This record gives sequence, structure tokens and C-alpha cells, in this order.
Amino acid sequence: MEEENTNANPETILGKFKSVDALAHAYGELEAEFTRRSQRLKALEEQLAAQPAEACAPCGDELYRAVTADEAVRARIVGDYLESLKGAPLMTGGGAGVAAPPPKPASIGEAGKLALAYLRNRK
Repeated sequence: MEEENTNANPETILGKFKSVDALAHAYGELEAEFTRRSQRLKALEEQLAAQPAEACAPCGDELYRAVTADEAVRARIVGDYLESLKGAPLMTGGGAGVAAPPPKPASIGEAGKLALAYLRNRK
């Protein structure tokens, strides 16, 4: 396999570079750019870490005001939230509980017991 690499045409190995020196120069520039970007990224990460959380609060307030001012955005947020609650029972009637259906006796004896319980609790 090594013979294939040594016998290959230098033009196909170097691609768009005219010489090995040009390739080495381009690699050096690429490496330097990568180093610069890595240093910049590290500086930005340190700056973000040093910044107190309160510094972001004004941005959050501005975002909140912008969202609440736009009716379409609010409707979409509320719609997405309600969609996420599928399967969870929602209370209706301004927070009033949902009444249970009245018990239906299966026999005259059960009806008598229900009537007695109702009359006793009515006092």
C-alpha cells in the first residue's frame, strides 16, 4: 500500500496546491487561524462565566414585554402550553370543581339507604 502512495502523481496528492511548500504554508495559516479562534472562544466563555446572572435580567424583561405586547405570540404560547397538557383534566367554570354524577341505586333497598343518608345529613 505504501508503494501506491509513493508512486501516485504529486498533482493528485497536493490537490489545488502547486507545491509541498504551498501546502505547508496553507496548513500553517490554517493552524494559526484555529488557534486565534480557540483563544477568542475561551475569552468569551470566561467573560460569560464572570458575568453575574443579574446582568441578563434586563434582556429578559425586554423579551417579556415584547412577547406580551404581541397578541399572536401570546396566543401561540398559550396554545402550545395547553397542547402540552393533553390528558390532564382542566377545571372549568372559573376554578370550580367538577361535580360527581349523582349516585343511581340499583335496587329499592339501596334507594332507601341513599334517602336515609340524605335526610340525616340535611339537618
